[in-house]
Formats: sequence, structure tokens, C-alpha cells
Amino acid sequence: MKATLLRRWPRTGRRTALLILCVSALVVAGLAAPLPLAADGGAPNLAYVAGGGTNGGDLVVIDIGKRRVTGHVTLGGAPQGVILSPDGRFAYVAQSAANHVAVVDTHSQHVAAMLPAGPGPSALVFSYAGSTPILYVADSGGNTVTKLDLDARRTVATFPVGKRPTGLALAGPDSGVRDPNDAELYVANADSQTVSVIGVAEGKVVATIPVPGGPVGVVVPPTGGVAYVSTAAGTIVALGLADHRVLGTVLQVPGAVFGTMDYDAVTGQIYVPDATSGAVEVLRPVAVVGGGGNGGAAAPPVFPNEPARRLQLGGGPSAVAITFDGSYGFVAERSAGCVAMLDVGSRQLLATIDVGGSPQAVITGPYPPAVSGPTAFLIDLAVILFIVVLLGLTLIGSRRRSAKKQEGTRA
Repeated sequence: MKATLLRRWPRTGRRTALLILCVSALVVAGLAAPLPLAADGGAPNLAYVAGGGTNGGDLVVIDIGKRRVTGHVTLGGAPQGVILSPDGRFAYVAQSAANHVAVVDTHSQHVAAMLPAGPGPSALVFSYAGSTPILYVADSGGNTVTKLDLDARRTVATFPVGKRPTGLALAGPDSGVRDPNDAELYVANADSQTVSVIGVAEGKVVATIPVPGGPVGVVVPPTGGVAYVSTAAGTIVALGLADHRVLGTVLQVPGAVFGTMDYDAVTGQIYVPDATSGAVEVLRPVAVVGGGGNGGAAAPPVFPNEPARRLQLGGGPSAVAITFDGSYGFVAERSAGCVAMLDVGSRQLLATIDVGGSPQAVITGPYPPAVSGPTAFLIDLAVILFIVVLLGLTLIGSRRRSAKKQEGTRA
């Protein structure tokens, strides 16, 4: 029957119909077998935890969809920090006791290379110099920041900074820095009570900002013009990116031991883990009016009442990572040897994942928001309806052309 109908259509109509039938078959197949959330063997849909494993020397891989550990990469050397390349192809792990950065192939989950660093590498930041991938490493034992060319896999520069640099963050060209055509690297120097600012294009330290209390960490959201610095004194201090000055104290928690912070790219909120209280403090962003590299703020910054909320977990939170779409949060709990997975919107604990060891850092790869079953059905149904309409229009068009051709023949 299908062959008879196709023979009656003009050649163009038959080709269009065959194409539509093929597309329809693919859509129906999609309905029958929806795309799972399982990881693909690389960084998407995965979280990486440095410091897990039996002896705390592993990079542990968590499947976000399955909510469980799916891999271990044995490293040793007291892993402290971890970061992913933008394409998720490699994970870079600072081995503080080995003075190296391990390059882990995220597809094969094996160590692809070892890069030399300064003494006691801890924090890591990824950047680009033109098209060349660059990794900056805070050498906490050498009072330096090492710049590594990842293509050549060699050190290309070393920047002297303050004493015991332990935190790094990159302020992008559009984040509100003084020069909108350049990026800046913020370095928290714990023992010199300063934050060093390195101009990425200039290749040198362009500012040294006094920050009392011993800065231990720093995070810079992509917008807002503010860097947030955690200190050993239990404070979170806001720095203006446009003029390299202290704006004020955002939060003060006496006795707090703050870990590695992260931000929600959707809301701009800052997540601050505190090992002492066992909680994660969630802060609203400081509002800076004016500035953006044009000579400082036009009005005093607005400090909201903080914290916006407190997520009580226990287990000695040491690091936080928020997925790019703001759906999920992961909290490394150092004393409990586990990672808490949170639903950011509902603030609910979704899972507690045992990773072993003493997790020091966590990071997530690209995580596209999952489409629910009903939503996926509606999308597929809309596609099918579109195909049916297109098929109908094609049939009508073919019949009209045939009718005109017959009328011309009779004439």
C-alpha cells in the first residue's frame, strides 16, 4: 500500500515523504528509548573530588545522574585542588606533597601527564593566552604563582606574590575589572594578609590589597564587580574589582574555618563552607553601583543582611561546587569522607555519597538540566505534529501541481 501511494506522487513528493517518514521514525524511536542521564565517560554530568579514596590520595569520580561513585584515579601526593579544562577533556589536580599537577584524562580516567609546579601547589585556575590554554597554580610553599602552558606542558612564568598563597580566582574582562579588555588573577596570601592582583595580559602583579585576618580563599562571580575573600579570622570581605579596594565585611563568623567557595551563576549567590559549624553559608551578592573599570563606584556598595540562608550538613564542609545551570550543589565533607549532593532550588539533600579519605576539593563538569519525562513527551509530540502538518502540506502541494499539469495537458 505504501509503495502504491509513493508511486502516485511526483518524484519531489516521494523524496519529501521518505525524508519525513525517516524523521518520524527517529522521533518515535526517541519516545520509545528516552536519553538517559548516565555519564558519557568524560566530564559532562560528572563531579570530581580530590582527596578521596582509602588513603586520601585519589581523584574520585561521581556520576551526577546515578548519584554514586563510578571511578577512582590513584594519584597520591596529597591532592589539594582540582579544576577542569573548559571542554571537560582533562582534570588538573594539584599534588601538594609532590610539587606536581597531575593531568587526568577524563575519558580514560588515567593520568596522562605530570606537570612541574612550585613548592606546595594548592589552588588552580584555568585561562587562555590567545588560543593557548594556560593553568595558574598557587604555590603555597614557595610564595609564588606558576603559569603553565598546557599545550607545551611547561612553565612559562613565575610570579612572586605574598606569603603562603592558598586561593586563586580569575576575574574575566566583563566582570567589572579596571580594564575591560584584560582579565585579572586574584591571589589570597594567607600569611601576609594581602591579596595580590596579577594582570593576565600584562604578566605582572598590578596591585597588592591589604586584607586583615589572613586571606585563605577567593571567588569572583562573572558579573557584579566584586571579589569575595574568606579569611582565617572568620570573615568574608568584599573587594571592588574596578579600583582594587576593600569595600567592607560581608559576613563575620567567629571561629569559622572557611573552605573553598563557589557561586551560583544564575543567582549570583556565594556558597561558603565552614568546617567548624558544619554548615554552608549562602550569601547574597553585594550591589556595586557604577564602577566597571571607570574609576570606582559612583555610590557606596549595598551590603544585604547575611547570610541569606544556612545549609546545615555536618561532616566538616571543606569545599563547594555548584553546577553551571544552578541545579545542584556538591559539598565535600572532609571529616566524614563523603560528598553531599543538594538540590539548590529546594535546598534539599538529595544524596550523601561516600568517597573515602579526606576530600579537599570538588568540581563539576558541564551539566545540562535534565528534561522531565512529561516535558520530553510534549516536545516529541510537538515535533510529530509539525511533521504531520508538513506531510499534509506536501500532499496538498503535490496534488495541486498534478492538477495544474493535467489541466495544461488537456488544453
